[in-house]
Amino acid sequence: MKKLENNIENLINAEPAYNESESENDSGFVKKMSRKKGGNALGEFGARQNELNFQLIQTVSDLKEYCRELEERLEKETDARHKTAAVLSAMKKELDSVRLRSTLNSNQIEKMDGGLGKYTEKLENYALSISPGARLADCPKGCKEADISNCIGYYEKIETARNSVGLSENTELEKFLYNALSREFSAMSAFDKVVIDFYGEDRYAAVLYGNLSRNSIYKINRMEDNCEPQGNFSIICTENLQIPKKLALKSAVIIVTGNEPFENISDEELENLKFLNDCGLHTYIALSDSTYRSFVQKGFRCVSLISADKLMSGKIVRTIEKSMETSVPSGAVTFSQLNHVLEASGKKFTDVSEETAGSEALLRSREYPYNCLSIMEKTAVNAAENYYFSGENINRCRISDTHEGIFDVINGLNYVNHLDYSHRKKIYARVKTMMETDGLFIFNGFDAVIGIKLRAINGWGEYPVYEALWTREQLISELEDNGFKIKFLIPAGTGIFDMLPPKYRKSPAEWIIGVTV
Repeated sequence: MKKLENNIENLINAEPAYNESESENDSGFVKKMSRKKGGNALGEFGARQNELNFQLIQTVSDLKEYCRELEERLEKETDARHKTAAVLSAMKKELDSVRLRSTLNSNQIEKMDGGLGKYTEKLENYALSISPGARLADCPKGCKEADISNCIGYYEKIETARNSVGLSENTELEKFLYNALSREFSAMSAFDKVVIDFYGEDRYAAVLYGNLSRNSIYKINRMEDNCEPQGNFSIICTENLQIPKKLALKSAVIIVTGNEPFENISDEELENLKFLNDCGLHTYIALSDSTYRSFVQKGFRCVSLISADKLMSGKIVRTIEKSMETSVPSGAVTFSQLNHVLEASGKKFTDVSEETAGSEALLRSREYPYNCLSIMEKTAVNAAENYYFSGENINRCRISDTHEGIFDVINGLNYVNHLDYSHRKKIYARVKTMMETDGLFIFNGFDAVIGIKLRAINGWGEYPVYEALWTREQLISELEDNGFKIKFLIPAGTGIFDMLPPKYRKSPAEWIIGVTV
């Protein structure tokens, strides 16, 4: 470019191609030719040539300036391209990284998800390998931790020992520790004595049995169909509900693997199964949508739907163990047996339907200990109203004798619990249309364990009125399944039934529950 500029500069500074003063020295030939052309033809030609040369020089000069502008523009564009190339290079690296991650995700997402699922199950199984509830502390299966630091008086005894001198003065601490550890060992051995009877022969049963055998802290006793149960709680894997009579009155989790659970089930058998289900004795697990819908249509409660692959999960172990821990004791009867007992004693079974208001006098004795329960229920309602509505003008009703309107508090005490599940579902639906946005629906449910035990002791003939029974978990599950949100749950009647064995006296007799939509 520099050479070109020098050539242009030399061209601009060069002498004109034609100088008129030089024409005097022209040769004779030139002069002769000039005369032939006439006049001063050569001078005119030289002038035109000079003018043309000047124009060319001017054009070349303009071209030089234009080239310089282009050069500057090119430098700027080159610089911009370098910067752009650097950015593009960084973007390319990032894009390659994203593509790599995308490829990995596309190829591995399923495996990673499966791995996470298996890892979660391993964590659940690890938790389940310890103990129910708090699960006996964080130690390997088979090892049981006896922690006595939570025993009442432990720290007082330690503080007393702090001021003593020798071992002879610590006999009180020694006695305390011995008694505390003895109690812990006795409590731990209780888990070894619990037996879960397992019935089932199909492939689903084999999978579930293997899972429970590995992961449950309780002993799982595999039973043949013709064997008598050894414990009070059973797991039954079956295609339909043709359950042997020896198992029907036992507390059980029943896993239904077939698609036609009520095939070849008579009306009487169906009525008995629904009654035992509503007494809290049986909970059901369906492995298909059609089976689950069949249970719902027939009016069964406490029915869960899971996929078959979940039979290998820790969740099913936890569900079964929880059901076993709240299992109903022996003493239940079928609906047919209850009617026979009442007929033999000259009594008639009272079926409280949705349309029957049913007075409290009919449904519950006013004598002790039921009068105490009534006081607890009344107090619970008053306290709940005062807490949730702060003494405002409360619009309230009893659901037994009210069918329309909008209310703050709807009272179903000693009425809803005397309806079967199909009628309760209708009441639940009606309540949701009658309740204010922040309203409360309050009713009570008798505990299944205490309820069955009282009937076993006093005789079923003393309970001629239909009454549903629930464990705590069953009551919560039923209300949530019907679209309610639990606001409070009050255990009531603990220790008021003197005829109960000591192990049951610390359990609540009933639950007072408040829900909203």
